[in-house]
Amino acid sequence: MRWWSAANLVSNTGAWMQLTVQNLLVLQITGSAAATGLSLAVQAGPGLLLGVFGGAVVDRWPLKVTAAVSQAVLAVIAFATAALLGAGLLNVPVLLALAAVTGLVNTIDGPATALLGNDLVPRSDVPSAIALGSMVHSAGRLAGTALAAVAVGTLGTASAYVVNGISFLCVTAVIPLLRPAAHPAPVGRPPRAEVPSSGTAAGKRAARA
Repeated sequence: MRWWSAANLVSNTGAWMQLTVQNLLVLQITGSAAATGLSLAVQAGPGLLLGVFGGAVVDRWPLKVTAAVSQAVLAVIAFATAALLGAGLLNVPVLLALAAVTGLVNTIDGPATALLGNDLVPRSDVPSAIALGSMVHSAGRLAGTALAAVAVGTLGTASAYVVNGISFLCVTAVIPLLRPAAHPAPVGRPPRAEVPSSGTAAGKRAARA
């Protein structure tokens, strides 16, 4: 669980760095606050509209494979954005398209990584694991927002996307090393006694009684 929490902290920090820089990029390119809000809506929209579908998909697919693949895809998107930005080919429509793809992948990645974290602890410790995940998310948001300013000021805008891509690869590398905790099988109800049918001899005796 410690490795998973550390990897998630790195990933959340990188994700908030990228999101902060994405908003800054849209504002710099367009000078429009409305366009900045649109970029956020485009990325968050798939989760709102397809969140239930994403959860259903995660229930059907192998959990560790799903989480590892989704993290790797998010890394590819981050590196591709950095490359386009470095080449001067990134404009608002391309940025919005990449944000939409990121949102789509997150509809699967979010449930997969959340369930994977819960599987690493006994059932009695799941509430504590959820609380730890929430704390990691909040810490990553604070650190990512602050580090985005440092990265843009020292290394340039594309560096935030590179850092985020590396953070996703860190999670992808940790997932195969995770070992789920042993969860006891749920105790089933005892079988109900069958009531004899009234057409049988036992049923007739029960009815007379």
